[in-house]
Amino acid sequence: METVLSVIMSTYNRENMVLETIESVLNQTFRDFEFIIIDDNSTDNTSSIIKNIKDSRIKLIQNTHNCGCTINYRLAHNISKGKYIAHTDDDDISFPDRFEKQINFMENNPQIALSGTFIETFGENRRPDWVFYTDPKIIDFVCNLYNPICHSSIIYRKTFMDENSINYDPLKKCAQDYDFYKQILLKGGLIGNIDEILVKYRMHKNRLTDIKETQDIQIYNAEITRKELLHRYFNDTETEDFLKLIKGFPYNEYDKITVTEGINKLGEKIPNCDTIIKQLKEDIINNRFTF
Repeated sequence: METVLSVIMSTYNRENMVLETIESVLNQTFRDFEFIIIDDNSTDNTSSIIKNIKDSRIKLIQNTHNCGCTINYRLAHNISKGKYIAHTDDDDISFPDRFEKQINFMENNPQIALSGTFIETFGENRRPDWVFYTDPKIIDFVCNLYNPICHSSIIYRKTFMDENSINYDPLKKCAQDYDFYKQILLKGGLIGNIDEILVKYRMHKNRLTDIKETQDIQIYNAEITRKELLHRYFNDTETEDFLKLIKGFPYNEYDKITVTEGINKLGEKIPNCDTIIKQLKEDIINNRFTF
């Protein structure tokens, strides 16, 4: 009998958070899933906490050395048996009906290869969330500018990924999710979001995106991914000129006028996107991208 869902998670030194995350997965209204957890050679009590949880759905893999989350995601994808694969970060919380609603969405929208959900941020250094859009056409357009999908909320079709040789790139230590979405878009896949908050996204000082070393790697990898997406429309020189126009957008200080100019230039390359451009301009004018 086919496994409907595989849930994958990589964890490292999260003894103060991981139990809450795991319980939020195990207590889902949808219960037919395997839960693949890869402990990345934690040096605290993370591994012991997981071992003490008695649930046959958990498949714990313990690394003998620290591999990094990207390699763990890749392995978990490869061994997953589910028709769908859902991801959770080891410090976030899934709402009880998250999987039920996501599977229903994917079943009712067979053209969608991957989808996420709206999120609610909480914790230290809290900022507004960045997940606004649901329409696959808008998401495809916006992915040329930034990553509009929360990784901890995604679910995707394994068959689409396997048939198109899509997996997490082991060379991407950070921004591996953005690169994953890029691969889907370049293969013609559609990405959507459910317009409902189904994940609580924890903000804290020990996130990879907030540590200086990994933050720099993330920025670098995200820029590479952005360029690869833009090469669908621009040559190398045009891409560099475009990136100068949208510099800082949307997370840092940016110039609304030049960003709007960049959006117009991109719109000239993509047919039937007038409505998308209008929406983005309205959101910029109304400071929706103020983080």
